[in-house]
Amino acid sequence: MVVRNSFMLVDKCYASLSKRLGFTATDMFKPEKDLLTELVKRDSTVQLTLENERQAVTGFYEGLKNTAAAVDITLQQHVAALQTKALKKINALEKKMLKAEKKKFEAQQRQLQKIRTRLFPAGNLQERVENVIPFYAKWGSGFIETIYKNSLGLQQEFVILEVVSGSDDDNCG
Repeated sequence: MVVRNSFMLVDKCYASLSKRLGFTATDMFKPEKDLLTELVKRDSTVQLTLENERQAVTGFYEGLKNTAAAVDITLQQHVAALQTKALKKINALEKKMLKAEKKKFEAQQRQLQKIRTRLFPAGNLQERVENVIPFYAKWGSGFIETIYKNSLGLQQEFVILEVVSGSDDDNCG
């Protein structure tokens, strides 16, 4: 017994849209939230990470620990607790900054949702929801031949096929 190959059909317009967003069809297997975060961090024109500030706060509190220890050694624990609180606040601010920046990328988010809805209808693999008949009706026997040519025989692979749309009705935007 051999498990059959799995296929995903990507219309050329959806592949083009995905490419404009800077993603490949295989990237679309990542959670939508991760894709959007990656897109925002990559394409944003503002600083979204506070790593330098985190290091500055850490340095500040390390110096403060030494100063406090000179007065009373037990104050070091209190300063360490203040440092932890400050770093948590910086992390929270960083998350809020990313969330606010994501709002500026609403159009790209809608495009990502559109692509993922097409490739993963109802949150499932395309082949588990879609039927082969509409594809056959659209592309004819050439569709079956394309599937056959791209079937990897005994190799158990997930095949992503980019297909040329058969009509103008498939305008993906």
